[in-house]
Amino acid sequence: MANVIVKSDERIAYEAQVAESFGCRGNISAEQREQAEMIAAKTREVCRDNHMNGGY
Repeated sequence: MANVIVKSDERIAYEAQVAESFGCRGNISAEQREQAEMIAAKTREVCRDNHMNGGY
């Protein structure tokens, strides 16, 4: 059985926003998509941790 990641609409939109901020619009390569996913995940993690520690 293959591992499948089901993404929320919010997560998909945020990853697209991250990709666009780096100039990737429309059809992007798998490598660019993976990079946007990694950046978006790390950004969410940092924001969540900062919020828990009294920031934002």
